[in-house]
Amino acid sequence: MSEEMERGSCAMSEQVVGWALHSLEPDEEMAAVEHLGSCADCRQIAADVAEVTTGLATAVEQRDPPPRLRASIVELAAQTPQEHTVVPRAEPSRVQAQGSDGPRHRAPQPQRGPVSDRPAGRPARPGVSRRRGRLLVAAVAVVAVLAGGGAVIEYAQQMRSERDASLAQAQNIFETVAQMDRPGTTHAFLSPDVPNAQPVAAVMVHDGQRSVISVGLSPNSVDDQTYVLWGLNGSGAPQPIGTFDVQPTPGSPISVPSPSGGSFGTYAISLEPGRQAPTTPTDIKALGQVET
Repeated sequence: MSEEMERGSCAMSEQVVGWALHSLEPDEEMAAVEHLGSCADCRQIAADVAEVTTGLATAVEQRDPPPRLRASIVELAAQTPQEHTVVPRAEPSRVQAQGSDGPRHRAPQPQRGPVSDRPAGRPARPGVSRRRGRLLVAAVAVVAVLAGGGAVIEYAQQMRSERDASLAQAQNIFETVAQMDRPGTTHAFLSPDVPNAQPVAAVMVHDGQRSVISVGLSPNSVDDQTYVLWGLNGSGAPQPIGTFDVQPTPGSPISVPSPSGGSFGTYAISLEPGRQAPTTPTDIKALGQVET
């Protein structure tokens, strides 16, 4: 048993990965398909590759690459010299007859080039050479684009940053929802006062401390605007609890300090001009009752 088989790996695993990525030549694809029918390990590898590529395709927002990327690659391809293999023409055998019994001279044999180092019995496959050539051209194109302005790096970093921000925001939301289930914690989901409106914020109260979680409030101008959290009990007048700001990318719960305590059955949020809370709300954005 070979060393590869002893380690539990299959000699066809790399070719199966290429098949899953659709990067093989037709003859290599056929070989991989035939092999998959008899190798459970390679079938699992192919399934894993498909799962990873699907996850990568759906993990970030789909965007078109910068227009200059395609132009750079097309320009590079036009400048790349194309090599054509010249097939030598076979010379006809020249036979010199000197009578019926005369000696025949064998045509001179073409000179052989340098002996290849490739082991006998393993001829080079044309498909492999073509695929390597395409990979080489692609690598050169990427290097040229990077040297010409870093468009690929800039685009990849932008997508990575947006993905990380979305994951961080989702993680914060999950942690906040878990905090709502703590003993002694109350919460209210706040929605615009219109039919079938979705929640745009939540209020969480724990140990007398109130926090606002924004999931749909628009960012306010911190120079001349502020959000105000209000508390209501029954038909009484709204009482201002505290002010807060909403950032362009909301994340963790926003603490809303309150100079006075008290508990409320309903909460509301308004957007006010200036940086101080008024005595009555001007523009209520959302409200909701405390859930029990």
